[in-house]
Amino acid sequence: MAVAVLSAPVSMTAEQYDRVIKQLDAAGAGDPPGRRLHACFGQGDHLMVFDVWDSADRFEAFGETLMPILAREHIEIAPTEPLAIHRLIEGGDMGALRKTITELRDKAFFIRPVEKLREKLHKAKEKPAEEDTTNASATN
Repeated sequence: MAVAVLSAPVSMTAEQYDRVIKQLDAAGAGDPPGRRLHACFGQGDHLMVFDVWDSADRFEAFGETLMPILAREHIEIAPTEPLAIHRLIEGGDMGALRKTITELRDKAFFIRPVEKLREKLHKAKEKPAEEDTTNASATN
């Protein structure tokens, strides 16, 4: 279920925010899986962030990368509570754009190294289960 997250740091400037984004990009988390919308808004040193995520689990996984970066930038933030979204209306061609991106990823002639690793780990987990089934059939 999609969730909304409002993050209101005690203090965050545009310069701090920009540094956080650069560090997230460097960590490979600039466009994390499951984040549908990201907006930074406010004035002066009172910037806030609003995100929409596919699930609270996706948001929490992203937090493992984000929180150390915020600490390095001395950005204090209270724990956020992802709130379930009752209805999400996407404006413009957002749905079409998401579909196009998904189709392009499916047709891509390359797979990123992280995806290759996930695929390899998934196959490795399946292989012992298949071998157990084959061994059990052979002994019967």
